[in-house]
Amino acid sequence: MKKLGQIQVQSLAEAVSNKIRNGIIEGKMTPGERLVEQKLADDLGTSQPTVREALKELEHEGFVRKISNKGTYVTKLSQADITQILRVRMALEQIAVEEAALKMTPEVAEDLKHLVEEMEIAAADRDRKRFYNADLSFHRVIWSLAGNVYLSNALSRVAFSLLASVLSNQPEFAYLKAVEQHRFILNGLLSGNAGQARDVFIKGTLDFWSKHQHTSMPNDFFGQRT
Repeated sequence: MKKLGQIQVQSLAEAVSNKIRNGIIEGKMTPGERLVEQKLADDLGTSQPTVREALKELEHEGFVRKISNKGTYVTKLSQADITQILRVRMALEQIAVEEAALKMTPEVAEDLKHLVEEMEIAAADRDRKRFYNADLSFHRVIWSLAGNVYLSNALSRVAFSLLASVLSNQPEFAYLKAVEQHRFILNGLLSGNAGQARDVFIKGTLDFWSKHQHTSMPNDFFGQRT
């Protein structure tokens, strides 16, 4: 019998934030939609202060935005927002990819392969939540392997809302293209060569965002590091 793993105890605020986060990922809450604390508290059977605490966490992750004197809204990213987030994320993530390629082990490679397979299954089923979790886990494995907690934390901050935004209106073929992109990135990592892994990562990302997400980017968008 395999180990079942330890039980993870969540606070009520964490449970509420998970519920709202999943609602956003699954498209039950649409980008730009206003989130009213009292209504959420009533719907979820909890208190308004608990919802407020949960929304603060989701704001930190980028899933929601609080506008002074107006309220809290599900994050809606414009093309300009996406371009700016990508500039930051990719400048950081190519560093993580370089480090991860040098530290790749057979065990980590198997974990990454499994996550790509998980993404493929979720894409076929159009299961947004499962796809998001596998996608984010794939990147988190790379960030963790890089061994720089500050880099990992910075990438987490900019990646959450970007992934959720992409999933909100993504057609079926784009899910499958995302799977191809991650398999391409994995092949680069398996080379064990930092420069090769970085270049493959940049090419795969450029192709995906320009061809399948209609994000206009110049050829030197990410810049080559030497």
